[in-house]
Amino acid sequence: MAIIFVVIQILFCATLAMAQEPSARPVVNVFYQPFSGCNCDSRNMPRPPYLPWNQPSAKRDDYTYMPGIGGYKVHTRAVSWNDARMTCEEEGGYLAILNSIAEANAVTELLKKSPPITGALHTNFASIGFHDLYREGQHVTIHGQTLAKAGFTGWGDGQPDNLSGNENCGALFQSGKLNDVACDTLLGFICEASIC
Repeated sequence: MAIIFVVIQILFCATLAMAQEPSARPVVNVFYQPFSGCNCDSRNMPRPPYLPWNQPSAKRDDYTYMPGIGGYKVHTRAVSWNDARMTCEEEGGYLAILNSIAEANAVTELLKKSPPITGALHTNFASIGFHDLYREGQHVTIHGQTLAKAGFTGWGDGQPDNLSGNENCGALFQSGKLNDVACDTLLGFICEASIC
């Protein structure tokens, strides 16, 4: 039944795409389930939103899990924002998305307690899952929600500033505030795994 639904959805979207101008939305959204908070399969196993319906994720030993908030891992090897995004996905998670002040505080504490970040241009912040790549100044999470809808908009002083006109990716200061950074800046990063 799920396969039939996916095929119908693909055909419908393909028909719309031919009838209209190309959209800025990635086509990959057609094939994957949208994020809607806690996302579990029939066995109550957490499943990140970008994984197909038949691939549940499982708890990992290298993540720190906080009941009611989520599971997180601070990576201390500096990489670009997109490489960080792909690494989190390979682990069965996603770049961290802050949904509340409580979550921002918990993730900030993990960042502060992590070992030093190696190879980073800046060590006082780390990449997380938001950007304004679609439209300048309209920051959205990697799941397509506005920061306000996601639940946390606590920007650092003077941020976002789009310094040099190319800061389109998201980061978290060790102070617990948001920052915009150039996507190719090498930073540590924070992955998140959904828990139910």
